[in-house]
Amino acid sequence: MLNWTRPAIRSGATITVTAAVALLATACSSGEQDRGGHDGRDGEDTTPAVATSFAHAPKAYPLDAYLPDARETDAVDRAVSVLARACMKKYGVSRPAYQAPAGELPPNARKYGPTDLESVRVYGYKPPLPDGVTKRQAVAAQQRSAAQERTITPAAKAVYTGTAQLADKRSGTAAAAVPDGVPEGGCHGAAQRAALADRATDDLMVVQKLFLDASATTREDAAVRALDKRWSACMGRSGLRYPDPLSAVDDATWRSLRTSPDGPHPGFPAPSAEEIRTAEADVRCKSATDYVVTRHDIESGHQKRLIGQHEKALAAVAERKRRMVERSRSVLADARRKKTE
Repeated sequence: MLNWTRPAIRSGATITVTAAVALLATACSSGEQDRGGHDGRDGEDTTPAVATSFAHAPKAYPLDAYLPDARETDAVDRAVSVLARACMKKYGVSRPAYQAPAGELPPNARKYGPTDLESVRVYGYKPPLPDGVTKRQAVAAQQRSAAQERTITPAAKAVYTGTAQLADKRSGTAAAAVPDGVPEGGCHGAAQRAALADRATDDLMVVQKLFLDASATTREDAAVRALDKRWSACMGRSGLRYPDPLSAVDDATWRSLRTSPDGPHPGFPAPSAEEIRTAEADVRCKSATDYVVTRHDIESGHQKRLIGQHEKALAAVAERKRRMVERSRSVLADARRKKTE
């Protein structure tokens, strides 16, 4: 899967598209079904805990245009999977087809922390599940992913990655050498090149650096400093002392308080009452100061300035993205056509 991300300004500040997929892939504790309540048999968890966590999240930024959106990313990931599996078939091995995640978070969902009261009343400052995804669905996605991973043999991994696999005494798996003729980087590397996705990581780094540069200059912008002070003063009226929203997100208290390990997101513990109270005040103060819209507009201005300064490099990134998506869609169309023949 391609690693399309938006940079985090601080450790808990930004939940990215890739992070959302990773959260679904790693979510859940092993005893979930043993405890009951989330296996679908008792009628619980049949609807998402929150209708929307992102109604007031930041909208698109100018630099977003240079990264594939969710549909484009899905097309590229599917195309790479199709090409890699066809390559692996030549060597007598296979791996499961690409499975789209159960849901996705918006790219800039929590760039400035949480923005919606309904969400923080359930998750606090913990990462939310994607809209429309229940905890049971997140657990099921993790279980499917783990089950699929167990079906991939060492020989298949060697062909897919182009790297010899060592024996693992703990799991009882044997060593596997890379067969003669396997392309550089394995079938996955060959598939990325065929889908014109082999430059994707480099292009991501170009755009990500500009995201970070714009965020850094935005933090020092006098208008943002004034905005942070207004938000902080609002929080102070509730007896809460934070200089800016991201300092509230990153408060170590939320990691040190002992709460139920069985939170609304299966990968995280439940938020404490104190965390929820603080997050609610945070969201109300963002609304009272028009924080998200104002900061989004300021940061967008800094991004536009950087885009103008790196016009040539970004034009090349945009063209490679266009060709990659076009090629990937062509691969998928060919695959569908072959199935019907």
